[in-house]
Amino acid sequence: MKRIAKFLLPVLALVLIAAICAIPAAAADNVYFVKDGGAGDGTTDAGFTPTTGNYDTTASNTPRQKDTAYYQLINKILQSGKDGTIVICGPVKFDLSTGQSNNESTRDVMWNFDEYKKDITITYTSVYNGVDYRATNGAAMVFDFGSHVLLPSNSVFENITISRTDNSSVDNYICACGHSVLFGKGTNFTPSTADKAGEGTAYVGVCGGERYRKASTDTNITVDIGDENTIGAIYGGKHSVNGENYVMTGNTNVTIKSGTVMGDIGGTAVRPAALIDGDVTITIEGGVIKGTVNAVGNGGILSADKTAKVIIKGGNFTDCLGVYDSAVGLTGNIAKYSLLDLSGADAATAKAVIDIAAGFNETVQPGAGVPADTTAAPVTTANPTADTTAAPATTAAPATTAAPATSSQGSTAPATDVTSIIVLAVLAPAALAVAGVVISKKIKD
Repeated sequence: MKRIAKFLLPVLALVLIAAICAIPAAAADNVYFVKDGGAGDGTTDAGFTPTTGNYDTTASNTPRQKDTAYYQLINKILQSGKDGTIVICGPVKFDLSTGQSNNESTRDVMWNFDEYKKDITITYTSVYNGVDYRATNGAAMVFDFGSHVLLPSNSVFENITISRTDNSSVDNYICACGHSVLFGKGTNFTPSTADKAGEGTAYVGVCGGERYRKASTDTNITVDIGDENTIGAIYGGKHSVNGENYVMTGNTNVTIKSGTVMGDIGGTAVRPAALIDGDVTITIEGGVIKGTVNAVGNGGILSADKTAKVIIKGGNFTDCLGVYDSAVGLTGNIAKYSLLDLSGADAATAKAVIDIAAGFNETVQPGAGVPADTTAAPVTTANPTADTTAAPATTAAPATTAAPATSSQGSTAPATDVTSIIVLAVLAPAALAVAGVVISKKIKD
């Protein structure tokens, strides 16, 4: 019996190892590698060769992004209905040839509203399986003249470089389109040129809403990139386009945990004429704040009964240009009630903020109680009617899904595949049962 046991135990170990090894392979199905000039199927760092001819070149508002590897690989994840990872393993450039617009000075990498996925998270990174493609292959998302990228799902950015190459007055933005977005550790926005490093407009900006289109959605931006890394302007609302037919209906939320914010922070829209219809909350827990902080940003509020709060619990405001209830020159209304809440800050931070703050209806000092909301949050509709010049309006904002776990190298670790766990659960008892039968039979014989 001892000889049989010595034979069967190694066999059993091999069976268990094989079952365990099947887990990572199955879980990595939704990981795709993208870089300019890629040649492959996207499952390795050779990148991806996109198909072409996916749009009518003579059509108005030509969707050129449909012929790019970036767009096609993200669509693979969207269509799977599962969380996934996009590994930027080399330079990926966005310019006038990679997006859509009738305007020759700007292009948007965008999706139709019916392609949005409110229940999945896509992680964008340049570090995977212990390889840092920023160091080995110059990996970066590179924004050239007039380019913008829209996000079709909840998103996490980590260990990635986002650069801007253009020095013109035409800006570049990542627009979350009402999906929750986290800019996490190792994310670094770099300026167009080294001599512009002190200017907020030299960096790619971030906004929580759509770029143009009307939508009913709440927004949720979190910045936790580490104070050694930089980011440009951050706005809770949409990007641009004036008129009530393009108003974003919903509440905006911006949270800064760490990072050096070179640009302005605003609770509403990027551009003055683009309005929101909702309440505003900006929370600053840490980070280095260089630009202005404006509860109501460049775009104002449609209704006159909304609230705007700036909650400051920490952060470095030594070089901050000011903390205000609203930006100068906005279009639309300021908030009916604006609050500067310093109740969670220490005395030194509170003093630094108060010295540069203005316009708020009420300021709460450290340790004081916070007043109750003066208005109820507006109800957002799930499927608003689209305006006549835009695609059908978006659905209500999805709840934030948990960010994928990270490995010790900082790369995204694929989630465990349920099927593989089931396989392991079945194989292990089966192997043990076989071993038991053989040993039992040998004893009986």
